[in-house]
Amino acid sequence: MSLRPSPLAKGTSVMADPSLSLNTTLLRGFRYACWPECGLCCFAEPRVDATERAVLLQIAPETEFVDTSQGSFLRAGSNGGACQFLRNLRCSAHTARPHPCQEFPVHVHLGDRLQASLVLSCPGVALDVLSETTPFSARAAPEGFGDELAAVNRRLVPGVDRRLREAGRRKGRIVRQLDREGRWEEEEEVRDALRREVPLPLPEDFPVEAPPSAEDGLEFLPIFYDGRPGPVGLAEGLGGWEAVELRPSGGVERLLAAIPPPETPPELTPTAERLLVGYLRYYLERDALLASVLPQMLQSSEGTVTAWVAKELRTIGATVVSRALVRAKLSGAPSGPLRVGEIAEGIRATDQDRLDVPTWGDRL
Repeated sequence: MSLRPSPLAKGTSVMADPSLSLNTTLLRGFRYACWPECGLCCFAEPRVDATERAVLLQIAPETEFVDTSQGSFLRAGSNGGACQFLRNLRCSAHTARPHPCQEFPVHVHLGDRLQASLVLSCPGVALDVLSETTPFSARAAPEGFGDELAAVNRRLVPGVDRRLREAGRRKGRIVRQLDREGRWEEEEEVRDALRREVPLPLPEDFPVEAPPSAEDGLEFLPIFYDGRPGPVGLAEGLGGWEAVELRPSGGVERLLAAIPPPETPPELTPTAERLLVGYLRYYLERDALLASVLPQMLQSSEGTVTAWVAKELRTIGATVVSRALVRAKLSGAPSGPLRVGEIAEGIRATDQDRLDVPTWGDRL
C-alpha cells in the first residue's frame, strides 16, 4: 500500500493527537514490500500493551509473556529463538500482532521531536535510494509504509507529549555540562559540517569491536537474513567471527564458518563507496545518532560534538565494511574490492544493531 501523498509531502504524517507531529522525512524515496519467507523481525520479544495482551490471550490462552519493570513482552524462544507465534516463517497471530510488529520496519526516535526512520536491516526495504545525493526532503514520497505508519499514528496520544518533555530534561542536563566545558555545538551546525564531507573509516578504526560471543547469549548477536530457515548471527570466536545459523526454536542449527574480520580498511568499488557514504549520510540525519553520542561525551573531558559524531560515523562505517567482508567470504564471493551489493549486505547486518544503542531520548 502506498502512503497518502498530501501529509507526507511536507515531511509529517497525520496523527490522532494534533499537538504531536511525526517527522517522516527520512522515509522519503524508500520502497518497502515485506518478504513473507524472511521472519527476521520475528526473532525478538515485542512489547505488548494491556489491550494487545488481552486479545492474544483470547485467541491463544497459552500465550507466554515476560513481565519486567519496563513493561510486558511477548516471550520468544530461549537462547536466541523466535517469537512463539512464528510457524514456518509466518506469523500465526498476524491479525493480533503487537504494535512493534505492526510498525516494523518503521523506527520512531522520541527526543526533541518524533522522528521516523527505517530499520535498514529489513530485506524488504530497498537500499538503492541511499546512493542518491538529493536532500531527503526533496525525494519522492515513500511507498509501501501505509499500514506501518497508520499503526504508529494510533499510538501518538497525549502521554507521548510527557515522554518528550522528560527526554528534553535529560538532554538539557547533558547540554548544560558540555556548554560549561566549552564543548557544546548546535546539532544542525554539526550536521552541516559533516554533510559537506562525510567521514569515512580510517586505518585506526580497524579492527572493529567484535560482536558478543555465543556464550554471552545468542539473543545478543547481530543477525541478518540470507535465505536460510533461520537468520545468521555473528559471534566472536577463536578463529575470527563465527557465522551461526539460528533455529526458530532457539539454539544454533549449525556453525557456518569462522572468518577473521579485516585488520585494515578493505578496498571498495566507486559505487560501493557511494552507497556507504549514502548510508552514513542517512545515519547523520537520524536524531538517534547525536542522542547516543552526547551521553558518551560525559565519560571524557575532551572533544567537541562534531569530533565525537565524526568518530562515531567512522566507527559505523568500519563496522559496515567489516561485516560486508565477512558476509562476502561467507557467501564465497571472489576476492577483490567490495562491491555495492556486498556493502548493502554489510548495512543489513549492522543497522538494527546500531538502532539498539541507548540514547538520552526514548523509543516510541
